[in-house]
Amino acid sequence: MTLDVPTLVLMLVVGFGLLTLLLEMAGRGGLQRGELRRLSGAARSFCGGFLCFAVQPWLPAWLTLLAGNLLLMLGLAQLASAVCWHLLNRGLRVWQHWLLAGATLAIPFILDASTPARAGTMSAAMAALLLPATVMALRQGWRGELSFRVVALMLLLANLALVLRVCFAVWWAGGGHLPAGTSTFWSSAIFMLAFMAVLAAGFGFVLAGFERMAAQMRELASVDGLTGAVNHNTAVSLLAHSLERGRRENQPVSFVMLDLDHFKRVNDQHGHVVGDQVLKAVAACTRARLRGSDVLGRLGGEEFGLVLPATGVAGAKHLAEQVRLAVEALELKGDGGQPLRVTLSAGVAQASKSDTPETLMHLADKALYQAKQKGRNRVIVADDWMRNSTLQSVVG
Repeated sequence: MTLDVPTLVLMLVVGFGLLTLLLEMAGRGGLQRGELRRLSGAARSFCGGFLCFAVQPWLPAWLTLLAGNLLLMLGLAQLASAVCWHLLNRGLRVWQHWLLAGATLAIPFILDASTPARAGTMSAAMAALLLPATVMALRQGWRGELSFRVVALMLLLANLALVLRVCFAVWWAGGGHLPAGTSTFWSSAIFMLAFMAVLAAGFGFVLAGFERMAAQMRELASVDGLTGAVNHNTAVSLLAHSLERGRRENQPVSFVMLDLDHFKRVNDQHGHVVGDQVLKAVAACTRARLRGSDVLGRLGGEEFGLVLPATGVAGAKHLAEQVRLAVEALELKGDGGQPLRVTLSAGVAQASKSDTPETLMHLADKALYQAKQKGRNRVIVADDWMRNSTLQSVVG
């Protein structure tokens, strides 16, 4: 059995070259994530390492083996660092750097060893470099992006192939015999399989990067960056979804509109930095009292909305009152560190069968207006007069 090793080596050079080009284009296109920069460095190292093996017939063997294995070791370390950045937002541990240093320093001393001894030692060192990242990818990355599972599985395959090559090298060095040339065939084939899996993991990594960026863009498009509440459009969409589900399941749906009292005075007297801190504190205080199914939305400025599925008017009023009291009890600091107290007013409305998101929000806004008119720092529930007024204004 024969194997055209130079052709397979050249295929890996081309494959890692294409991965490098893809990562370069992704970086220029705005996908400049820390883990993908490290993956780009790994792809370059792999490409350079296999290029050294490809030119072995024209250069001294010791030089190509030394440079090729050094570059492959460096590439595996950079790949492991990319996994760490993707999952934990940090680089390699100190002991992993020492492991890389020890593996690279050992390379010159095994170049003159027999083929099975050299293959087994190098494969063991490479597996040791890749194993921590593989375990991390399987344990923590499995819960992340769907495409990162491909990365985890390919890294596992690469590790298994390297370990298999170590076992094969031990058997070979111990006197195991196969037909002429077959031992070299299997050793080379297993090695190529390991790095083809690494190459597949690299392309999977790119997909995971794009998937994470898309998720972050969706979040930015739907979440208010200051308070963490969903934005106005998202709140309206979620309210519409809750109303449709409530009608299907014959469950009540309520909406609460919250507005901070005299918030302009806070900004004028203490500055917008303090005003932003107040908004974040109020949002966090409100969110702490919501169920998992409830939605906190920032409707604009100092105005918030609560979408409350499967909640009648009594439950919505009780929740609004809890939020009002909690906000009133907040111990905030104004400009210069002096104590700052804020209050809010709330309007509560329960949806009828025919309500749209707009009419329900308008109804809650009327109740909020009444709370402001009656002295602020209170909760008002929309009554029949407000509903009739709202319907007339909508029709008109």
